[in-house]
Amino acid sequence: MADIRRFLDSEYALKRDRAIYEAERRKRDVFEKIPELSRIETEITLTGVRYARSLISDADSANAISEYLEKMGRLNAEKEAILSKHNIPVNYLEPRFSCTICEDKGYISKDGASVPCSCYQKLYLEQLYKVSNLVDDEGTGFEFFDESFYSVTPDKKKYFTEISPRAQILAVKEQCLEFIDNFADNASHNLYFYGPTGTGKTFMAKSIGIEILKAGFTVLYLSATTLFPIIQQYRLNIDRDGVSSEQAYKNLITVNLLILDDLGTEPGSDSKYAELLSLLELRKAQGKNNIARTIISSNLDFKRLFQEYNERIASRIIGEFQALQFAGEDIRILKKLKR
Repeated sequence: MADIRRFLDSEYALKRDRAIYEAERRKRDVFEKIPELSRIETEITLTGVRYARSLISDADSANAISEYLEKMGRLNAEKEAILSKHNIPVNYLEPRFSCTICEDKGYISKDGASVPCSCYQKLYLEQLYKVSNLVDDEGTGFEFFDESFYSVTPDKKKYFTEISPRAQILAVKEQCLEFIDNFADNASHNLYFYGPTGTGKTFMAKSIGIEILKAGFTVLYLSATTLFPIIQQYRLNIDRDGVSSEQAYKNLITVNLLILDDLGTEPGSDSKYAELLSLLELRKAQGKNNIARTIISSNLDFKRLFQEYNERIASRIIGEFQALQFAGEDIRILKKLKR
């Protein structure tokens, strides 16, 4: 994930160099056809250098400094007149930067500090989406949340909760929004979503991920069945699709928000349990100095969590994750029936 900024910095350097190179190429072509412009350009450059030196020199008077400015003004006017005479735009010889604000540097000066330009922030967010596994996930996001799919009728025997599924999901949503608002707070908890299939756990986890991405944090969404092969490839030092297994494993540890979906659907083994516990411990250590939150979704309530996983993993999740119960009917089935 940290490679994103290095990648963008490199891309901006290439863009800027390309724009400057193309401008120099245009200059050579024009100067070859109109030698007078080359002479004027050289004079402008030399006068500019003298002007800059005069600003830091005590030897030059205010009149001399003013003369340099006037001369540059005359030379630029002469240059523009020649360009216009030959039907050449006055900015034809200048670099054509894709961003006129930062001139393809990626950063601008603000209040004496160097800060990312808006164009850089936009590209950074796009890159975050690409590596998050949330890209092109249509229909996901809090703007698509529809409480009408949740019953207003309480049924403890059916839903294992005292309140109605709708009241339950609205309470869950509020907790999720609070998680987003306090994401950078060191006291913020991880989240454990549990409940039957189709009750909105994945939707809610991904919706949180989208909001965290918008805030400029790194997010990685994985299903449990995808997680363990990544860890195994790292242990065996197997690179896939040009991606370093070491970097892929490092991302699991350092990403600001790791979303682990469908825990309990993967084939279980003692080695996998040990790897999961190790990952949770590494992320906990990472969280001491950096933001490293985790969201886990599962069909397993705490009782079944102890049955399916060893006690250390279950205890870790219970102790360090805020549990949010999802209840209701399978929304995917309800949507099909509604069509």
